[in-house]
Amino acid sequence: MKRYGRIRYDLFFKQVFSKPTIVMAFLNTVLEKDLKSPITQVSLEPGDFFIKGRTRMLNEIKHDVIDVFCIDQEGRRILIEIQKGSNLKAIPRFLDYQCRNFSSQFEPGDNYAEVVACYSVCWFFDLKPPHTSLTETITLCSTETDSDWQFEWKIKALYPVNLDYESLKQRMIEKIEEWMLLDVVQDPEIAQRIKEQLCTPPVNEAFSELDISGYSEEQLRLVEYEEFVLEYQDLIMRDTQKKIEEAREKEREEKEKALEKERKDKEKALEKERKEREKGPREGKKRKRRNNTRSGEKPLESGAFSGGHCPGYWPAHFCFK
Repeated sequence: MKRYGRIRYDLFFKQVFSKPTIVMAFLNTVLEKDLKSPITQVSLEPGDFFIKGRTRMLNEIKHDVIDVFCIDQEGRRILIEIQKGSNLKAIPRFLDYQCRNFSSQFEPGDNYAEVVACYSVCWFFDLKPPHTSLTETITLCSTETDSDWQFEWKIKALYPVNLDYESLKQRMIEKIEEWMLLDVVQDPEIAQRIKEQLCTPPVNEAFSELDISGYSEEQLRLVEYEEFVLEYQDLIMRDTQKKIEEAREKEREEKEKALEKERKDKEKALEKERKEREKGPREGKKRKRRNNTRSGEKPLESGAFSGGHCPGYWPAHFCFK
């Protein structure tokens, strides 16, 4: 019996959505209620959609993203991103990429006469939303019914976790549900049952791309590693965060030690300077006494002044005998 992977894994995600027939059928299904007319051409190369060099820059900073450059039945150009994530942290990332794609079509000074429609289709594989819908649409809109603020800027979120697989056995499967089934393949028996329920040829083709029977050992290890990361990502993130905090604490302690050493060194230098200053006058007096002795001046002898003592070094003719 054949073994199948899941579309959530990067290897299958990119493999499935790199096929033009599959990706066009998928986008026309997911965005059926949003597009003005069906997509008739797709390309994974930007062509003349955007400013040269800008697309490459955007692709270098984006992960788990497939850019699809489309033309609809009316000849209109559309940029659609297919992205994947697994938790709430992916939401601001998806929004960031969508905004970057919209702005990348303009240069300063443009007249903004032609605007390419921008869409993002975002798979949330493990995120359980606060509703039971399979999809959710995020858009720019005005509070007024009649408004000139009309832009084709939308994000379509997909929630496979809301798919009730057991209920599908009792009724006809909708098109969007067929695509969602690409993420619930867990074992060969379930995979076979799912395959029998699929009615749309492009979905069947996509399902075939999940077959891992002919994969090399290296490819399978890559899939297993990604599966491990997805399953234990919270634990991995906690461990990573702990290491970051420990590194920061160590850096803080080292900085405090360096500051303490610098403080002590300054105190020692000040103390040494103070002692040098105190030592200077005493040394000066000693040198003066030695110089006076060498020049013939004699210290006052005891009893030479007022019948008593000379209080210090006096010239010889001031000492009374």
